[in-house]
Amino acid sequence: VLLVGILSGCGSGGAKETSETKKQTETASTTAASSSKKATSSSEKKLKLTDVDFQVEGTAYKMKILDKWEILEDEEFSFSAGNEDEADGVMVYGIKKTDVNDIEILKNSLRDEYVAMDDFQIKEETIKEEAYQTSHYTGELHSFVGVAEGANAELRFYVLETETDYVVVNFFGL
Repeated sequence: VLLVGILSGCGSGGAKETSETKKQTETASTTAASSSKKATSSSEKKLKLTDVDFQVEGTAYKMKILDKWEILEDEEFSFSAGNEDEADGVMVYGIKKTDVNDIEILKNSLRDEYVAMDDFQIKEETIKEEAYQTSHYTGELHSFVGVAEGANAELRFYVLETETDYVVVNFFGL
């Protein structure tokens, strides 16, 4: 639910959201907040989302991330944020549609990349690929669980097609 709230905020170039998108975002945020109340004690802080702006290959985008995440500077990614103490975060990168003939090329490259990871042993039975729709874009969700340094971790790659780019949004966490 939190992921839907984060991705529902993903939009391009400061375009105005429709009231339906706002309702979806508010519903997802409310659901995420109410879920966090149940899972936390009264002394713990409930989950809050914050808006961030970033660019992928010169195109402006917006999304919502957890307010406890720190925005990281990383030359490999268009946007990166996370919480090192809890080993969770998000990384975003993309490529112009004019630089790749088809989104299938990017998806195949992504599959090859995660299968070849040496420091992350994927549990084959957990690999899922399914169609995905944000408030603004269509794409696919690739998710799987694996073991890294003795700990279970889940990775989710959202491969989205925007008007000008193919964008990969990678969420990870223990």
